[in-house]
Amino acid sequence: MLFLRWDLGITSLKFHPSQQNKEKFNFLFVNCLLFQNLYLENDKEYEMLKSKKIFILEGEKLRCAAIPLGGIGTGTIALGGDGLLKQWQILNNVKHRAFVPYSFFAIGTKRSAEEKYNFRALFDSKVHDDFNFKPAESVSDHKVESGMKTLFDSLPSIDKIIYAGEYPVAYLTYEDKAIPINIELTAFNPFIPLDIKNSGIPIIIFQFSLSNPSEEPIETIIMSSLLNFLGWDGEKILKDSSHSLFGGNFNTLKQIDDWQTIQMRSSILQRNDKRYGDISLGIDQKDASSTPQFNDLNNFWNYLTLNGAFPKSESKEKSEIGSTWAGALGKKLVIKPGETKKICFFISWSFPNRVVDWRLNLALLSDKKTEYWVGNRYNKWFKYSIDALKYVQNNWDYLFETTSMFHHLYYSTTIPSDVLTSISANFATIRTPTGFLTEEGIYHAFEGCCGASTACRTGGCCPLDCTHVWNYEFSLAHLFPNLERTMREVEFKKQHQDGYIPHRTVLPMYLPQFGITPDKGDVPPAIDGMFGTILKIYRDYLITGDKKFLEASWPKIEKLLDFVFSTYDIKKEGAIRCAQPNTYDCEIYGLNSFIGSLYLSALLACDKIASILKLADYSIKFREIYNSGKQILDEECWNGEYYIQKYDEDKIKEFQYGSGCFSDQLVGQWWAFQIGLGYILPKDHVIKAIKSIVKYNFKDTLKDIKQFPRVFASPEDAGLLNCTWPKGNKPKVPTYYTDEVWTGIEYEIAALCAEIGELESAMKIVKAIRNRYDGSHRNPWNEIECGDHYVRPMSSWTIYSALTGIKYLVDQKRMELSPKLETDDFMSFFITKSGWGSIQKEIDGKTIRLKIWIKYGELHLESIFAGYSEPFGEINCRSCTFIDQNGYEITLNGKIEVKQIETGFLSTMPGEITIKKPRTRLILEFEI
Repeated sequence: MLFLRWDLGITSLKFHPSQQNKEKFNFLFVNCLLFQNLYLENDKEYEMLKSKKIFILEGEKLRCAAIPLGGIGTGTIALGGDGLLKQWQILNNVKHRAFVPYSFFAIGTKRSAEEKYNFRALFDSKVHDDFNFKPAESVSDHKVESGMKTLFDSLPSIDKIIYAGEYPVAYLTYEDKAIPINIELTAFNPFIPLDIKNSGIPIIIFQFSLSNPSEEPIETIIMSSLLNFLGWDGEKILKDSSHSLFGGNFNTLKQIDDWQTIQMRSSILQRNDKRYGDISLGIDQKDASSTPQFNDLNNFWNYLTLNGAFPKSESKEKSEIGSTWAGALGKKLVIKPGETKKICFFISWSFPNRVVDWRLNLALLSDKKTEYWVGNRYNKWFKYSIDALKYVQNNWDYLFETTSMFHHLYYSTTIPSDVLTSISANFATIRTPTGFLTEEGIYHAFEGCCGASTACRTGGCCPLDCTHVWNYEFSLAHLFPNLERTMREVEFKKQHQDGYIPHRTVLPMYLPQFGITPDKGDVPPAIDGMFGTILKIYRDYLITGDKKFLEASWPKIEKLLDFVFSTYDIKKEGAIRCAQPNTYDCEIYGLNSFIGSLYLSALLACDKIASILKLADYSIKFREIYNSGKQILDEECWNGEYYIQKYDEDKIKEFQYGSGCFSDQLVGQWWAFQIGLGYILPKDHVIKAIKSIVKYNFKDTLKDIKQFPRVFASPEDAGLLNCTWPKGNKPKVPTYYTDEVWTGIEYEIAALCAEIGELESAMKIVKAIRNRYDGSHRNPWNEIECGDHYVRPMSSWTIYSALTGIKYLVDQKRMELSPKLETDDFMSFFITKSGWGSIQKEIDGKTIRLKIWIKYGELHLESIFAGYSEPFGEINCRSCTFIDQNGYEITLNGKIEVKQIETGFLSTMPGEITIKKPRTRLILEFEI
């Protein structure tokens, strides 16, 4: 007999009664993957985690590394591989190279009262000392700014940093021969999928762990300094505490229960000034040392190192015009032999006046000077920076433990580490200045942040809410579906009376939106973006199961399709041949599978939506148009290896790809896999085309490739080109960007490869990306296209979907698991609209166990589908039992029906089961 055991449960951060002696994790580096004080369910899970390699950077790979830390819509500060805080983008601004001087951490130690403290600043300036270093193009993460140089020249730095990045957490270990204690830093901002408010707190937490491995006590001082930069616009270069924008600044020491803080404010800035706000530096120690106001770094440091104590404030007055104050907090402590002590620092902020200061379509506006106010959602929750500190203090257990649990579940998996990093690195984009959350709670976003890859060096790139770029994003939709929903609402609000949807948004939305008015300089809306809107509506429904949302969307969809049929497909044959504006910033003509596959998937999605809404006539209509289009596209564009573009080459001379092997040729198929539409073109042709894309477009080296017009990969790198012409006949002026390498497209192709079982090709593509973004020449947490932290690479989520085969059909309350990875032990994170947890599959001889934990929220189940590569014989359910959080078993009465279907078996419950406390685990045992 072969027994199949389903084990579904919720665990808190404590052991079950039988697990009290499980090994405890230390949560830093190779021995850990979590923050601290969490326990694992069983020895198998422990072994899987222990053997997992975490993303560790040393030496030259620290040069460009910088994890952006901050909440959704709050802006971010990055923690660099050199140990410095950089890329200060919290003033509702976008400037990738913004730096605030005098802001750092430091530590001093001594072994006896007779000795003097030996101090080190907790950064490593040597990271930037390679004079033979040749920067990569389109990148600025390696730059040493003026304020950084001030710190490097003024303070002695640590010998070495080891940096481990697992977004949303950065782990740093500091090593120095002169410092006799072990120093580790865990830096993070609370990140809790599905919980917008608690993932949108304007704060960064820096938890230092100080351990004494010696046999004698070590006297220690740990401190943090922060510059009061109020008055700064977030763009001008700051070298020290002097700047013409400063003046009237003051710092106030304030006690919050057992925490000490310095609140930094301005007496000059008015409430309607867009620079208005305040910042706070905090420490979780009641008896902390402090210097609330100083502006001479050398004097402060000299006093600290000479006396082993903080100097008094230089003044209690407001700063003079052209000057500001820095403030410092620290803690003196004695660490006994073998002892570990933890100290937390906090930086919080509040800048409520977000205004629309990017370039709009000025032809639409009569008032070209007004900057329209849209505000920030976080200021509805936290009026001042001190409020964010208080909130974190009062909710520490929930914020810390739930973020820890997400981190644990996500990284404790058998999915390859390169894939995990590629996905989580782009979670960061959600919270960078690429996106923002208005006061009314609407999520908007640029395509990316202007920087070295764009003409402008400040501001958001290509505002706003670009539909054709957001076509490739899946991370936000799954992690924060309520935010993604607001983007659909915006798309419908700006829908033109003629039915089309502009691919950009003008804010505030009561202003005129973009339209098709050539005399005003407008351009036609991107057709791929409009098809994407339909696909996103169906995807969002599959995630949320919100039928009312679908019903409200239907009139808008119908209106959009009327525009498509009257403008692009008059014959309603499912084929488009006229001009097709798209994400490659040009119009392509004729029949092609790039736009054509999106059209086919959109038609199938409309068929599904119509069926759900019981609109049978519409369903039949869309299915007929789809069937016609599928046949036409395949007959005219399939060349035996891949799909090509068919157009009138005598009339259209520029910006086409023709007979090229276009990497994006199956973007509609990629979408179809993600939303359960299956193969939209002949299966054998799809598989052949995917293999051809990898065969012709993936290059092990780009040395012989002229990347044009932009360069996103170095000559020695591997990468996937957007298009090649293996059969020749490359147009003199091809489609824009065909000779470039975009990670967003690479992830799409990797996911397609995974869907058809080409795992080696999928991993090869992902590995090439991670090798390029390894910290030495590019930042692992900043994938670049037209700007930093570009949106398109959030397509990486789809690789996870393809590899795990995890789906939750909310309308059917069904959990599905069909992993592509061939392994006896499989474990992965999953998320639904109401909760998240992990799934584990174990094969032990003739017993198969599948476990599902819900560790946040709840899971509603009526059935479970398990996919397999080879069918079993007869399957019967032996028992169904709840185990509550106290270990008591409760037998579930009623028969579990098990039915084999083509690719697996479906187990149906006697009714809906909700897994949440106090019923913490559900066990289903099958006999096979």
